[in-house]
This record gives sequence, structure tokens and C-alpha cells, in this order.
Amino acid sequence: MKLLTFAHRGEAQAFLSADVFKPVDFFFDGLLKNDDYYLLITGEGPHSASEKTISVLAKFSHEITHVYNLGVAGSLNKKLKLNDLVWIKTSYAHHAEKLEFKSFTSIHDTELNDCITSYNRVLEIEEKNKLALFANIVDRELWAVASSATLFKKSFSSLKIISDELKNDGDVNICKVVKEKALLFSEKLLSEFKLIEDAKVITQKPINNHSEFLNDPLFYFTTSQERKLNSTLEGLKLKGFAIELLDKNSKILAIKESEKLPKERTRLLLQLLADQLNPVSVKIRAKIEEVLSPLNDAKIITSFDSEFEETWLNLSIKIQSTRDLEKVKNALKIFSYEDYKKIFDGHFNV
Repeated sequence: MKLLTFAHRGEAQAFLSADVFKPVDFFFDGLLKNDDYYLLITGEGPHSASEKTISVLAKFSHEITHVYNLGVAGSLNKKLKLNDLVWIKTSYAHHAEKLEFKSFTSIHDTELNDCITSYNRVLEIEEKNKLALFANIVDRELWAVASSATLFKKSFSSLKIISDELKNDGDVNICKVVKEKALLFSEKLLSEFKLIEDAKVITQKPINNHSEFLNDPLFYFTTSQERKLNSTLEGLKLKGFAIELLDKNSKILAIKESEKLPKERTRLLLQLLADQLNPVSVKIRAKIEEVLSPLNDAKIITSFDSEFEETWLNLSIKIQSTRDLEKVKNALKIFSYEDYKKIFDGHFNV
């Protein structure tokens, strides 16, 4: 069974007409089912999409193997025109003037298009241009659906149809336009969806055991680190990276040749691969290192949450003289924990 999610019934109407879906007796309306699919109307916006998708997966996770998000989206790229159909590669989110740190990559191989989910409707060209720095498409639900699928360890795919082009008109009537063209949009989504499903192009991709790292005595992996290695490498593979050539990567070779302990080599390897998967994290880490520079200059060893989820900061200090103590005291006076914390709240320029 696969789960199809739509924000509105209008986007799903061609799917509902093409097959017999029966309502499911559930905690809320909007969940239907046939022999092959669950179909969920999530409502508009990340909060509603997250709550309803999580509820369905919590109840039917043993049946559902894959999650789809289908519907309309706005273009953030002049090359994407009205009625264009787009399979999404990576999902990002933008909330309260900041970019969410977590992103999610679908199993669908695609060359160009990432999607950013906005917590508010995006109508003005200035706001569109800001979001265009991160993605080619903007929607209201995908990130929430992808996050929910990932929580339950389900793969996901997303197909969007462009309903709003990138132009300087701030069209407040776009919702009315989408409703008027809903049937056309839905039929186009169904046609593309059936091509993919009938051809069996989208399949659950197994996680490979990347033994070239796991069996290398230069590294030491805990169980959680092994899972992270596998998921990160699968994500890189989906983005087109030549995984089979990683053993020739100069940065990885440098880690192997370093005098670090196996546990530290493993940490550096996972960080390097994660940065390749999510380039925004490189910029976040660089900004953190900039704020921590007074401490590092005083030879204070610092460490922080590599997932950027918690704001803790660990300091390791070695003092061998009065001069060392003075350097540490001066560095702590200069260092601003508030500036450090602001980075985790999304207040930085990427």
C-alpha cells in the first residue's frame, strides 16, 4: 500500500474519479482507501499536513510502504512555467524568516528541482526571490509530509504542477485561479503519476551495507553511526554522486591518512558526507566557527551539536601557565554565547 497526500480535494479529484476510493473510519475526515492506495486530504499548510500525515502513518504504518505528496506549487525559477510537471529531489522549509536546518531527499531521481515549503503564502516577488536562493519551487505542505514519512522510516516522492509563475504581480487571486483550474491540474498530475507507477520506475531502494568503510580498521562505527552512514550515502547516490569513487576522494583520503583515532576519523567522515548531502550545513558550520574563533585562538577546544538541533557548547581547557589562564579569561570575555545561540535560531546570512 502507498499513501497519496493532497492539500485539497480539488487536486485529488481526477484520482478519485479514476478509481473507487472508500472513506476510512478514522479520527478525522479526508482519509480514503482502495486496494492499492490510501488517499489523504491534509488541508493547507505544514501544521495540518504534519498532524494528519503522522496520524495516518501511526495507525497504518504496517501497511504503508511509500508516501507521495502531489499538488500545485509556485515557481521560483523563470524556466518553470504554468502547467509544468516537476518531480522533486529535496525538500526544504522556511519559517519565521529562517531556513529549517533539516532537509529531506526523495527516492525519485531528478536533475534540477528542489522545493521549499513556506509556512505562509508567498505572493510578493521580493519574498519569492529570497526563497529562490534555496529552491526552484515553493509549496505549503511537502516538507511536513516528507518529515512525517522520514519519522516512520518510509520513503517518499513528490510530484508538483506549477500553478503560479515567477512574476512581479503579487497576485492575491491565485487561490481563486487554482480552484478554477483544479480539474486540469489534477488530470495532469494523474497522467504523469500513472506513467511512473505503470512503468514501475519508483521503487523502494534498499539500504546498502557500505562495507568499504565499515570493514576498514581505520574507522570505528557505532550502530547509530552505521545507520547514519548508510542513509547519508543513499541520499548522495540519489543526488547523482558517484558513490563508487569515494575511496579516491582526496578529502576522505586525507582523513584516512590523518593521525586521528578511529572514532575521530569516523566523526570527520560522517561530517564530510553530511556536508556533501546538505551544502547549507557547511555555511552554518562556518558561521559557528567564526563566532567561536576567540575561544579557538586561545587554544580552547570546542565542540557542538553536529545536527544543529541543540545549542549546547562543550569547552575543553588546558592551562599550563598563568599566561594560558589570562588568554582563556580574555577569550571568554570576548566570546558571545548569545551570538552563538542566534545561529541555531536561524539568524545568519547564507
